Amino acid sequence: MIESSMLASRTEVAGTRAVVTGGDPAEAAAGIAMIEAGGNAIDALVAAAFTGFVVEPAQCGLGGYGHLALFSARDNAFVTIDHYVRAPSAARPDMFPVDPAKPMKYYGFPHTQAMRAEQGWLAPAVPGAVSGLCAAHAMFGRLPLAQVLEPAIAAAEAGLPVSWQLLLVIAERFEAISAMPALASWLLRDGAPPTPPGQQGGGDRLDCTDLARTLRRIAAEGARGFYEGPVAAAIAAACRAGGGMISEADLAAYRPRILHETPGGYRCMNYITGYDQVGSEALNILSAFDLPQFGRDSLQFRHLVAEALACGFVDSMTHYGDPDFEAAPVQGLASPAFGAARAAGLSLDRALARPVAPADPWPFEESAARPARIATEPGSARFSGTSQMAAADNEGNMAALITSLTSGFGSLALVPGTGIVLNNAMQNFDPRPEAMNCIRPGKMPIFAVPALVATRDGAACFAGCGSGGYRITSGVLHAFLHTQDFGLGPQAAIDAPRVHCQGKATFVDARISRAVRDGLAALGHEVVVQADSPGLNAFGRVNAITRDRPDGVLRGGSGPAWASAAAAL
Repeated sequence: MIESSMLASRTEVAGTRAVVTGGDPAEAAAGIAMIEAGGNAIDALVAAAFTGFVVEPAQCGLGGYGHLALFSARDNAFVTIDHYVRAPSAARPDMFPVDPAKPMKYYGFPHTQAMRAEQGWLAPAVPGAVSGLCAAHAMFGRLPLAQVLEPAIAAAEAGLPVSWQLLLVIAERFEAISAMPALASWLLRDGAPPTPPGQQGGGDRLDCTDLARTLRRIAAEGARGFYEGPVAAAIAAACRAGGGMISEADLAAYRPRILHETPGGYRCMNYITGYDQVGSEALNILSAFDLPQFGRDSLQFRHLVAEALACGFVDSMTHYGDPDFEAAPVQGLASPAFGAARAAGLSLDRALARPVAPADPWPFEESAARPARIATEPGSARFSGTSQMAAADNEGNMAALITSLTSGFGSLALVPGTGIVLNNAMQNFDPRPEAMNCIRPGKMPIFAVPALVATRDGAACFAGCGSGGYRITSGVLHAFLHTQDFGLGPQAAIDAPRVHCQGKATFVDARISRAVRDGLAALGHEVVVQADSPGLNAFGRVNAITRDRPDGVLRGGSGPAWASAAAAL
């Protein structure tokens, strides 16, 4: 029997001035508007992100966090702005008893009793999204912050039409949303899901007046408009009332981690991953193999990518801890020598035994290069579920951002009068006190997905980012490999089928041939076949930008077709 396959794609965009991509067309349009106004790629990325906080409220928001990787042509330097959450000062390693009746979560940690780390007012950690983006803008942007936030403010003032995509997320979490009065009053209509548009238009519109007011305060005051004053007081008061932990002091003390991340090397390129050790280890492993000789549809390519991902995830889940709080081999995990040692243990004739056993990165820790910390309070900063945005300009700047609430609508905790939905990132810590990724006040949990920016011969050549949990890693790395090893354009690279593995089952896109799937099973992979659909991004959604040599044309792609966008000048 021959069955048809769904082939949904977007057209690739190309331009000589700039490319901006995002999870929604409004984000890409906001970024391009900044370029047209004389801004650069960082202005464009920040505008796209804040617009995303309005038009993708289930995926990202002011109450979320992110990882931003960029290459500054002005400084000829890579910079990582890690604006992940931090645990509140009242947090404790043993604050969430484990629920042994539930299986391990997708993220490799146990569930907590009564889902207290997953939803409700104890689930939010101190958000970093506003701080990180304002820091990026202060350091590398050109336009006034107030101008950069104009598209987001306009979108909020207009209100947000309910889309079918938004309705899917509301339906998925309908029962939990109904139990949170503030969020339910905003999203639901008389206790029922809102109405999306029909063939004749219409449909409900979400009132974003409160969010517009908060955005205007940030536009006028920069990050202080969020982390101090009335907005911070409202967040702290709502958390107290709901039994949560975030205080005004926690918000005032928040700082992102800003690094000159030590670049990795792949073929003849340098790259950073936004301080993600999983992506670095996987690329270090794959660099030991001549992937082009096998071909992008080959059994060998699929097998090696699955093995590299499995090793990267297992090793980080075992050994990673916030290096500011734990004695963790963070540099060793990303060490090329450790990756080479891991690669030496792989075989083209058989898969590693499942579950994949972790290796020891400690012997590689001391010899590994360490990132340089940049001052976390740029002097001009005061004037200044998951989505993804990337931007590049003809000055040579390129940036990739992953921004998230963790789950759809995060903790489901809406701060009254602000339009802010808080993240549920406390679940990204391991609730077991003995774990490396355990909870400690002020600590950042593991963030095992890459925001990848690469250079060739000193010029930015690739930016990739995504959303979809740990499938971001396989999505971004596949896009990178398909552009760099197999010569595809960014859209074709994003559209190409993928595999994903975290050390146990190997998930395989249904479009990959049966011969390859059977071959993976014969090698010892536990093959699980999955397919994308508008309600299930089985392999994540990805944005990518490339720069051609030698003409400098910028090209952008995004996918899947129903939940992403790209624009160019």
